[in-house]
Amino acid sequence: MDVAAAIIAGGPARRLGGVAKPFLMLGTRTVADRQLAVLRPIFARVLAIVAEPADAAAWGTLGVQAIADRVQGAGPLAGLAAALAAAGGQAVVCVAGDMPFLSASLLLALRDQAPGAEALAPRRSGRAEPLCARYARRLLPEVEARLAAGRLALHALLEESSGARWLDDGRLTELGVGDEAFFNLNGPDDLARAEVLARGRG
Repeated sequence: MDVAAAIIAGGPARRLGGVAKPFLMLGTRTVADRQLAVLRPIFARVLAIVAEPADAAAWGTLGVQAIADRVQGAGPLAGLAAALAAAGGQAVVCVAGDMPFLSASLLLALRDQAPGAEALAPRRSGRAEPLCARYARRLLPEVEARLAAGRLALHALLEESSGARWLDDGRLTELGVGDEAFFNLNGPDDLARAEVLARGRG
């Protein structure tokens, strides 16, 4: 199956000084560098979906094509729409731009398992992880309809899709996927915790 990856980079992190989260430094590397080190061996094509056009140049220095959100101010669902429209192929694995500790084993499972599913997502303790999930390109009309209707909750797209499949807790344990794989940077405390985790990883 032809699957691309898309980093849903979003806009400036106001709680973190207005810096785009993927370009925050953790140790000696940015979040984006850490993500690309995991994504590039697994996916032939990696895109960045940006809310701020000024961020496109920064992604270009990393050799990543940046695609603008199709609807400004509509959050991750708009990022997904842009990713599905731009990625080509059959599906795209989307990850949030503020997740510095991506799991290669999880990404491989998202790329390869349940190839006929409309979506494939981790579900931890019954809660979907929509920004570390695979979406089939045929979902684009549904995503665009939800955008037009103002139904912007990405988790609702997954939970209301009869064609979605899940990687539940037991399967995640088998894959060796822990909480760090879903760690994201929402505020200064998260950034401090990420620094500790990054030092522990070397």
